[in-house]
Amino acid sequence: MNFFLSLLRFVHIFSAIYWVGTTLFMVFFLEPAIRAAGPDGGKVMQKLIGGSRFSLVIAATGWLVVLSGLFMYGPATAMSPAIMLSQRLPLTLGAIAGIAAGVVGAMYQGRASARLQALGAEIAAQGGPPSPAQLGEMQAMQARIRVGGQRSAVLMVIAVIGMTW
Repeated sequence: MNFFLSLLRFVHIFSAIYWVGTTLFMVFFLEPAIRAAGPDGGKVMQKLIGGSRFSLVIAATGWLVVLSGLFMYGPATAMSPAIMLSQRLPLTLGAIAGIAAGVVGAMYQGRASARLQALGAEIAAQGGPPSPAQLGEMQAMQARIRVGGQRSAVLMVIAVIGMTW
């Protein structure tokens, strides 16, 4: 295997470990704990999304996984439909699931995280507690992030199974 493919494999595997592991941790442990903490949990979520580079790092890692996987997929299947849909079918299905996980993450979590950050800045600028409308929107964005995380997690597990088959 040449150096470039070895490097891609390294980037793909280690980025996937971080991306999938972080997503599963958030879905099964962090998000339920944040929700159970009530308003204090909302502060933690705001700090995680708006006060750190977490959103940027998780998004970049997800796209590293997807892009490195796409670059390795061609040589693994010779881009032949006969190969992709026969002996490499699990890999093909895993690749589709991994790409879908990236798209779902961007559509659900990326947009909702950006709106949650903007909403947090609006609330901070007004210097008081959030209005009922702001609180409702904040809860809707948190729910959207939660649903996106759950859907991404399912797709990621399918992708991992496909990659190891």
